Amino acid sequence: MSVSPLLNAHDSLVTMPTPALSCKLLFDRDLYTPCHIQVPDVDHRLSAIYVDNQFYSFFKTVPEAKKALEIMTRLSKRDHTAALTRTPRGFSIWAYEPEARYAPPKRHPGYSIRPVFGPHPCLLVADETAYQTCRLLVPDVTKPLMALTHNNRYYSFFKQDIDAAKVLDIAAKLARRGDETLLVIEPSNYTLALLEPNGRLA
Repeated sequence: MSVSPLLNAHDSLVTMPTPALSCKLLFDRDLYTPCHIQVPDVDHRLSAIYVDNQFYSFFKTVPEAKKALEIMTRLSKRDHTAALTRTPRGFSIWAYEPEARYAPPKRHPGYSIRPVFGPHPCLLVADETAYQTCRLLVPDVTKPLMALTHNNRYYSFFKQDIDAAKVLDIAAKLARRGDETLLVIEPSNYTLALLEPNGRLA
């Protein structure tokens, strides 16, 4: 993993916040509600999903997880929030629509949308200047852990793999159980890390 030099306890971690893409990994069908929305400057309804009182419009479906992450890496330069679902055709990317309003079916104008509360988002980071490696002490673990620091928060290493689909599947399961995760995206490697709210530098 090509990361910045290791930090020690004397290094300063006070940095300016670096944008990352906050991505909802919605790999289970019960985690979101399909719907249609209306957005400003578009005269037709858009296919969308609804989760956590937010709307996401359909952006693109690609067959491979690696390609989906590449697209979301580019998307992160423009947006800060997105969602990813898994379908028989592959992975569907959904763009956050903060100004959207629900558009019920024309034949059923009174049809209401079912609220759904999803998992924690996974932070996707591809800019190597956005994180640093460090050694972390956490409660109930005697030895320091290899970790990452991003925006002054600590994330312990959990999984490193070249298989994007495998890493995303693990991240989705962790998010569903309530863990906050960070996924570092490199050209040929993916590193998944877990937030350690009680961690401190070794």
